[in-house]
Amino acid sequence: MANTQGVAYVFGSPATIELFSSTDITTSIFTGSLTSTANEGLDLSHECDTEEVKNTSGEVVGHVVSNNRLSLTVNCIPSGSTAANALITAFLADGNGTAVISGAKVVTCGGVANALNTATSGKWIYAGGGSVKFTNAGKAMVTLPLKKYPSITAAIAVAL
Repeated sequence: MANTQGVAYVFGSPATIELFSSTDITTSIFTGSLTSTANEGLDLSHECDTEEVKNTSGEVVGHVVSNNRLSLTVNCIPSGSTAANALITAFLADGNGTAVISGAKVVTCGGVANALNTATSGKWIYAGGGSVKFTNAGKAMVTLPLKKYPSITAAIAVAL
């Protein structure tokens, strides 16, 4: 295990993640642990739409911000007690599926306290774009992009 002298650093964040389909929030289709051996990293970012308001001279006189949201990319190694169980964790939900994260480090992002853990800040939405990478040269990798909109409180997707 690494150690340091002088300044402390933060290394990774273990967590547990559950994935649900867009139509069922009670039956998880996958539960996995993002432990130090299976978690390659979490990338958390704050995003919003911005617009500059200009006067007749073309100078910016105002700045409008809307659509506040968080984006999270989870990179993990499919793992399990057997190769077959590990393959089950190489799973991507359908569009508008949800993810529940617990046990992650507590951070504030974009004004959202404890942004990673869903018990306090709401569920993550899987909007597509994930990938499962298999290679002959090393470990498989799952990349799961998630979004969180503070103004969306519905538990599941609504059929149109």
